[in-house]
Amino acid sequence: MKIGLPKEIKNNENRVGLTPQAVKSLTKTGSKVFVQKGAGIGSGFADKEYIKAGAKIVNTAAEAWNQEMVVKVKEPLDSEYKFFKPGLLLFTYLHLADNLPLTKALLNKKVTGVAYETMRENGALPLLAPMSRVAGRRSAIIAATFMQSHHGGIGLLIGGVDDNNPKNPGTEKGLILVVGGGVAGYNAATTAMGLGANVVILERNPERVKQLKQDSKLNTLSKVFKNKLVADISTPANINKWIAQADALVSTVLIPGAKAPKVITTAMVKKMKPGSIIIDIAIDQGGSVETITHSTTHDKPTYKVHNVNHYAVANMPGATSRTATVALVNATTIFAVELAQKGIKGASKCPVINSGINTYNGKLTNKPVAEALHISYTPIDSLLK
Repeated sequence: MKIGLPKEIKNNENRVGLTPQAVKSLTKTGSKVFVQKGAGIGSGFADKEYIKAGAKIVNTAAEAWNQEMVVKVKEPLDSEYKFFKPGLLLFTYLHLADNLPLTKALLNKKVTGVAYETMRENGALPLLAPMSRVAGRRSAIIAATFMQSHHGGIGLLIGGVDDNNPKNPGTEKGLILVVGGGVAGYNAATTAMGLGANVVILERNPERVKQLKQDSKLNTLSKVFKNKLVADISTPANINKWIAQADALVSTVLIPGAKAPKVITTAMVKKMKPGSIIIDIAIDQGGSVETITHSTTHDKPTYKVHNVNHYAVANMPGATSRTATVALVNATTIFAVELAQKGIKGASKCPVINSGINTYNGKLTNKPVAEALHISYTPIDSLLK
C-alpha cells in the first residue's frame, strides 16, 4: 500500500504521525511511504532518518495526501479537505462528535476514517491512553504555571514552601481538583502530588474511587510530600464543595466518541477563587465545562470568564512533541501495519480496528458520533459484508 505522511498544520502541532522506526516497520512489509519534507522536524526526526528507514521525501502536502492511506496525528483542518478523495483510508485522531464540517467532508468524499480515540481493546482505549497520560501530566504543570502572578494567576507556588522547621509552619500548598479518575485524571493527580500540591480526585465509579484511595503511588507521594489526597464520588454536591477551595481545576471527563458532558456548570465556576485556573482536557470532544465556549491555541492558551482563567488548548500533548510522538506511534504502529497489509476490509476483522471506523463509503459508522451530530448511523459490519 502507498502511505502518505503529511506535516501537521494545527497551531503549534509539532507531533508527527509516524516515526522513522514505524516507517521501517511499514516498508518491511512491502508498503511505500511518502513523507512530506520536514514533517518530523518538530519532533526531532530529520528527513534523512525517514529516507534511511525506506521512505521517499515529497515536497508538498498534496503529494503526501495523494496516496491510498494517510497517517496523521490531529484531525484534518478545513484547508486539508481539498485532499480528500473516495476510497482514501485516513488513520488519525478525528474527534468528530464536535466537528460537523469535518464529518460532512469525510462523508461527502467517501473517505474511510479510522479514529484513534474510538478504538477499543477489552474495554480500554489503547490509542487514546498514551495522549491521556501526556495531557494529564501536562495539566499539572500547566496549573503550576498559570498559578503564577504574571500569568494572571493566584500567585501560589503549587507545592508551597516547607523548610521542615517546627517553628516555621511554611506556606500554603495549592489545591488541585481533578474531576475524573481515569488515565488522564490519575496522571494529573500523581504529577500534581509530585509537585507538592494537595489533590482532590472526584470519580463517578465507586470501584475506581476505592482503587484510587488504595493506590500505592498516590499514597507514597502523599507521605513523601506531606500533602493531602482525597478521593471521592463525583457528584454535583462534591464538585460544589471542592471547587470553591480549588486553586486549579482539571476536568478530564470524556465519553469515547461522544460529545463530552458539561459536568462543570457556570454556577460552579462563579464559586472559584479570582485568578484560579481551569484546564479542560476534554476540549477535543467539545469540553466538559460550560464556560469554555471555544478551544484555544498554544500561542494564546487562556481567556478569563468570571475572573477565572480558562485553558482549552485542543492539542495539549503537542507542546511535548518528542515524548508525545514516540508514545503515540509506539501504540499506533501495529494497527497501521495491519491496515496497510490487509486494507480496511481485511483489517476490520480485528475488533480493535473495527471499533475505530467512524466513516466508510459515505456512511457514518460510529453510533456516539451519529447521536451527537444527529446524523443517520450505519453499523460498519453491514457495509463490509
